[in-house]
Amino acid sequence: MPDIRIEFVSSAVLRDMESAKRIEYLLRVIKRGCLIVLEERLGPDEERLLIEETMNLVNDKFTGIEISSLGASSTSQWKERIIRMLGGKTSGLTVIGPAKMIKEIKNDRSKINLLAGFAGDKP
Repeated sequence: MPDIRIEFVSSAVLRDMESAKRIEYLLRVIKRGCLIVLEERLGPDEERLLIEETMNLVNDKFTGIEISSLGASSTSQWKERIIRMLGGKTSGLTVIGPAKMIKEIKNDRSKINLLAGFAGDKP
């Protein structure tokens, strides 16, 4: 079975990037065949933008992404910004990976269960 590369990304890496740059960074890593685990949950707007950009890139070689997040997203954007400005962290976790690699992804409020591999591999 081929190796699976997982990149754990601190919130500090993405904190100073504008939304478009974050999306560009995430897609660049995913297109290299990596799974990404983000320390914080992506906001709903960023998740939507990521999916939109992904759909523009889908072809025979890049079949898209799978994404799953944990943590409450009920905090309003202005509250989230204030928390971050004061040095606090918002809760959450996001896992993103190439669709051709993620065989199954399930989540509930407290965990993400992910099965990854490559076409033809058996669990």
